[in-house]
Amino acid sequence: MRITIPRWVQFVLIPVAIFLALYFGRAASHAVFVFLISTIVALLLNAIVLGLRRLKFPRWVAVPVVYLVFLAAIVLIFVFLGPPLVRQFQRLFDAIPGWLDSLNTQLSNLEAYLARHNVYVTLHLNTTDIVNYLRTHGVASIGTLFSVGATVVGMIVNIVLTVVISFYMLIDGRRIYRFLCRLAPGEQDVKERYVHGLQTAFSRYVRGQILLGAAVGLASGLAIWILSWDVVGVWPEGGQYALLFGFWAGVTEVIPYVGPFLGAIPPVVAAFFHSPTAALVIIIAYFVIQQLESHILAPNIVGSSVGVHPLIVIFALLAGAQIGGILGMLASLPLLAMLRHTIQFYDFRFSKAAWAGDDGIVLIPAKSGAPPPRRIKAEEPGEQPEDLA
Repeated sequence: MRITIPRWVQFVLIPVAIFLALYFGRAASHAVFVFLISTIVALLLNAIVLGLRRLKFPRWVAVPVVYLVFLAAIVLIFVFLGPPLVRQFQRLFDAIPGWLDSLNTQLSNLEAYLARHNVYVTLHLNTTDIVNYLRTHGVASIGTLFSVGATVVGMIVNIVLTVVISFYMLIDGRRIYRFLCRLAPGEQDVKERYVHGLQTAFSRYVRGQILLGAAVGLASGLAIWILSWDVVGVWPEGGQYALLFGFWAGVTEVIPYVGPFLGAIPPVVAAFFHSPTAALVIIIAYFVIQQLESHILAPNIVGSSVGVHPLIVIFALLAGAQIGGILGMLASLPLLAMLRHTIQFYDFRFSKAAWAGDDGIVLIPAKSGAPPPRRIKAEEPGEQPEDLA
């Protein structure tokens, strides 16, 4: 459907609307962020609620059931994955001093090699100070990060608000759906297709990214675990970090373009301290996994990516991170997918009529077989809107 905006609207209302939106968003950024995250949670769970509704569950029963299952799944993930992840992280943290000593040995050999060629440089690291800092300040920093304070209390309040707001959104889902349909331009069937398309675009993207993250994380963890087998012998120590590195690869998979590199850096660095050959094999393994993800998994699971220019995706990620940290960064991409659906559904065109004139708003359905377009313009009493040929 194409929407032609009159010149006077372009000149006056659009700048005013942009200014008011920016001012309100800046003044009420926290409230906007909480409602935004709540909307994303509600949209994510709404597909399951609709599935229960098709099984004849009343909405007032389906929504609490979905929330209980969702919270139970999160608790189970923390119970079963939390302790082994913490143990592997602690094991990785304890191995850092040994890796630094190994790096110093290699740097000393490099110094001796360069000295034999009349190149004298100092590459030796003061590992004692680094290790002491990590042991005294590293754990303290982690403790400070998760200590009870204003930040933690604020996070808890935001989580509770998100749960409560998204719960009410799901309970009143039908009313919100009708409200959005009234806001959307076009005939009633066009409005319903547009609003339903928003839900579909969001759900498809989120479900696809979750499945891709799980698949890439599982493949990465399995690859590191297999390379630690005695019969393979590429990286014997890697098996004790397989779950941690696989989980990290799955989490970073949701970040386009840079996510695969971020997911590969920790295991490659850790494998390098065993041997450069092990690091090279890890690089090859991650490269193969990403090729399979790009050419086989992504086209079949997601169907397509966000579908916009990479620069816009990067800007959305940076803006989301600036507004809401990691959650804002993750929320920016499904919102970008919904914006893409809006731009594709409605063909926005700026009017080229004279500045003093008003050529009205033209609504042209995108699909063939739809009712003929109508031109809506200012009418005199008793005058009927003019049909377009």
